[in-house]
Amino acid sequence: MQPYELPDFYVPYPARLNPHLETARIHTKAWTREMGMLDSEDGENQGVRIWDEAQFDAMDFALLCAYTHPDASAVELDLVTDWYVWVFFFDDDFLERYKRTGDTAGAKAYLDRLPLFMPVDFDGSFPEPANPVEKGLADLWARTVPSMSMHWRRRFFESNENLLKESLWELANINAGRVPNPIEYIEVRRKVGGAPWSADLVEHACCAEIPPELVDTRPLRVLKDTFADGVHLRNDLFSYQREIETEGEINNCVLVFERFFDLKPQEAANRVNDTLTSRLQQFENTAVTEIPPLLDEYALDPENRMKVLAYIKGLQDWQSGGHEWHCQSSRYMNQGLKDTPETLPVLGGPTGLGTAAARFKLTPGTLGLQRIRNFNSVPYRTVGPTRLPDIYMPFPFRVNGHLETARRNTIDWARRMGFLDSLPGLPEISIWDEHQLAAFDFPYCAAMIHPDATGPDLDISSQWLTWGTYGDDYFPAVYGRTGDLAGAKIFHERLRDFMPVGSMLPTTVKMVP
Repeated sequence: MQPYELPDFYVPYPARLNPHLETARIHTKAWTREMGMLDSEDGENQGVRIWDEAQFDAMDFALLCAYTHPDASAVELDLVTDWYVWVFFFDDDFLERYKRTGDTAGAKAYLDRLPLFMPVDFDGSFPEPANPVEKGLADLWARTVPSMSMHWRRRFFESNENLLKESLWELANINAGRVPNPIEYIEVRRKVGGAPWSADLVEHACCAEIPPELVDTRPLRVLKDTFADGVHLRNDLFSYQREIETEGEINNCVLVFERFFDLKPQEAANRVNDTLTSRLQQFENTAVTEIPPLLDEYALDPENRMKVLAYIKGLQDWQSGGHEWHCQSSRYMNQGLKDTPETLPVLGGPTGLGTAAARFKLTPGTLGLQRIRNFNSVPYRTVGPTRLPDIYMPFPFRVNGHLETARRNTIDWARRMGFLDSLPGLPEISIWDEHQLAAFDFPYCAAMIHPDATGPDLDISSQWLTWGTYGDDYFPAVYGRTGDLAGAKIFHERLRDFMPVGSMLPTTVKMVP
């Protein structure tokens, strides 16, 4: 029996199936056997076979990639499928070698060798592979990176390296019997899980390498982060039974929510699904509202605009296709999701190639109606009073002896900086007065954060806290009331000029409201 009923998933885009599925199945099985991953026994695993042919066929990694990359060419689909076979084999192989045995030292030595098979400055040579994982990685790297820029290669190397680091983090949690908290779990998975790696491969599969100047912008980072959260949370919902009951895993978000919020599995699964839905909707909001202005801001030519849009579409395809594969693969618990009356096509259609995932189950969850909660806040409404909970603080605080001097110096400094004046051009707006600043008492905060700091260092710390909080209040007062996003962005970008690294400050300092 399944430990819980799978929730109603929000899948806003129908899954489509790549027409080259069958050729990918034939190719990838031959490649898997050639790399030694299929029907092979590794002596280091005490004769444990990772996969046999029946298991490999049932997992159907070619179907995963045909769903997640529906528009890829036959050659590209073969390559991408081989990558996913490799990453799943690595995951299962690592489980047998190190997670079941708790061999942290062996795991580190094993992982430390793998970057040797991912040279960014690729010259066609590798060390001699010692196992199927190394052999497969060498083959894939040689087939993948020559067509991509050095910038992409460095990003893809980092994603692969982070994927390896995740294995050590998971192993450390298993050995300690420690279930991480939700904030740590989602944040770490976002950095080191498989989804950032998948997003990089989307660029390759769609022939849509992101222009380097856009990669680290906020909208592109949000798209990648929300994509990653969606992939990982969905996988955890489908993987829970296998990971907890069969593999002895503790790194699963459903279990994390169970332990942290003291919930039953069904309640935890529902909350994880709510989180998954919110991340997908954040992806949609960013794609629709933030990407078009970003393309204009960087004055991208039509070719690069199309690359960015193709990349976004590729991420959308991955979410929908990945969901459909989870519904069908033997690797996951998906009882009740296949051809039930509720999931059959409406009115008997659509049918045909690539439409198996066009399932309609009209519930608030599948329709994403929870989105309305994000848009029904009433500004300036009266709230509270709120009783603060008992907050766990394991260490007593100490107060710096220079506190009183720092208080005087901070008010004098804020006055010199103009923090207590009305704003130039906006005489009706004054962010703070001296009484408010004294009541905020940022030096007291600094004195407890840095109880052993010298007097001058405590002054600096107090003034940094004052500056940061003033900026936090300045933005809504000046730009929030007008909705002046362009002005806020210009103001924000200008602040970089006042934080030079190894150069001189601007000669002219002027408040720009």
